[in-house]
Amino acid sequence: MGKNTKSHRSFCQETGSVLVMVAFSMVVLLAASALAIDLANLYMARAQAQRAADAAALAGAKAFVTSGCTSGGCTTGGIQETMATQQAVAAAAQNNIAGQTATINTSSGIAFSYPTAEEPQITVTAEASIPTFFAKIFGIQSVNVSAKATAEAYNPAGGGSASIGVSCLKPFLVPNCDPDHTSPGNSVCADSSGGGNGNGKGKGKGGGGGGGTPEGYFFDPSTGAIAHSGTYPAGIIGMPWQLHTTAAPSQWYLVGFDDAPPSSGSALRDHIVECTSKVFTCGNSLTTANGAKEGPVRQGIEDLINAGGNGLGQGQDSIDTSIGPPFAITGGSRNPNPALRGKVFYDYSESPSVATVPVYSGEPLSPGGSVVDIVGYLQVFITQAESPSQKAIDVVILNATSCGGTPGGGGGGGGVTPIVAAGGSPIPIRLIRTN
Repeated sequence: MGKNTKSHRSFCQETGSVLVMVAFSMVVLLAASALAIDLANLYMARAQAQRAADAAALAGAKAFVTSGCTSGGCTTGGIQETMATQQAVAAAAQNNIAGQTATINTSSGIAFSYPTAEEPQITVTAEASIPTFFAKIFGIQSVNVSAKATAEAYNPAGGGSASIGVSCLKPFLVPNCDPDHTSPGNSVCADSSGGGNGNGKGKGKGGGGGGGTPEGYFFDPSTGAIAHSGTYPAGIIGMPWQLHTTAAPSQWYLVGFDDAPPSSGSALRDHIVECTSKVFTCGNSLTTANGAKEGPVRQGIEDLINAGGNGLGQGQDSIDTSIGPPFAITGGSRNPNPALRGKVFYDYSESPSVATVPVYSGEPLSPGGSVVDIVGYLQVFITQAESPSQKAIDVVILNATSCGGTPGGGGGGGGVTPIVAAGGSPIPIRLIRTN
């Protein structure tokens, strides 16, 4: 009897030890589960936070372009910072971090820097509080996850050498000749005919050869700098201009792209309405088109801007340049987005009337078939196609970027790998650092 009692006591002690070991093992297992599952969740959340920060930084950098300061010169505390903050916060809110909406602290999570006046940068920190799973048993209810990204709107107009590639370029040529700002002068733009110029100021443009009224230039041919920064009339942002005018040979103002002959009116119309698949890079050579192609050009413009006919007030968007940049755009009755019809907005990408056109060096051209090189780009707002007798397309300059200068004064990219700009914008936006 005593022996059985002793054995039973020993068995109970062993059983108790096993229970203790099992309980301890369960604690270790739960800790390991917390470590594995929660760390995996936090790792995924960190990647999602980085994507949210990248999207927010790029959206903020886009606001630099919309404000026009990348062409006119960005300054600390300018309107572009308010716009960039709003765009960054909105973009972050479209992203989730482990099921939680990404947020940006506008006091500490956004910073601006200006290496140059044409190279604004924004750094954003996207964050979210992520609930834990197994770690809750250790009193850890949530973990803060964050990521940082920096983006810039890079405009090499200050003399940079980077080549710019732009998609969705429209087939209109603009000479590097500014008749409204004649000092310093650009001798290749002097018009010997004394006729009207492309923007209706009657000073003459693009003829070359001396004897006429001297003109200035959009981009300094030696440095690539925008010759006249600021807001029109002090600068070129907000300046009215005309494309495809009868004031000079029309061949100077239309260009043929690689995938269609420049003599084809239907190809020109398609290139006005639609985006080509080719990216056009600084220094690319373009061939001028033969003939005025007035019908296809006017039809293409009306289709592009959703106008019911030539002239103003045909259902297309309108722009107000009295205050800004950025300039207020009012959605027309034919805007493809019903939510924008009759509404005022400042995001240029929302309007089909915004387009990008190439600028060439401004040397005199012979009739159609001439070859020119891209030395810069203008982003313009198309207000109307004038009457068929005028053959003119009225626009407002929104932004400008050059390809940089060369010792010979021709601009061009010099074979540098292009930085590709978003379709419809001449100024590239890029992430430059994430951590």
